[in-house]
Amino acid sequence: MAKKMSRQTVALQERSALVEGARAVIGAAHLVAPGRGPHATRGTIAVSRILGARQIVQAILIRRSRTADAHTLGAAVDATHAVSMLPLMLVSGRFRRFAGRQFVTAIVFAVLEISMVGRGEH
Repeated sequence: MAKKMSRQTVALQERSALVEGARAVIGAAHLVAPGRGPHATRGTIAVSRILGARQIVQAILIRRSRTADAHTLGAAVDATHAVSMLPLMLVSGRFRRFAGRQFVTAIVFAVLEISMVGRGEH
């Protein structure tokens, strides 16, 4: 017999689908059209594609898991990525824009993942 989900659980699952769907779309964009613009280099294009693949895999794993722990781990991965972009943003003139965009994207996804967890009541 199927277990009936509460409205809160349904709402959480819907928000999770939106967040992970957005993550997958951004990942696909990184794969299909990496590093567009005059400041793109072979390095940023390669890294963009790697990050795109990571975003897609992360979206699939979190979505399939459907647990608060998965969202917490996703937030940790995103926060770690944001922190790893700080030196490039602050020191590298060559990769500053790329790192800045990555930093903002990672922070946004970390916050969204944390919002999925709430106060640990799930």
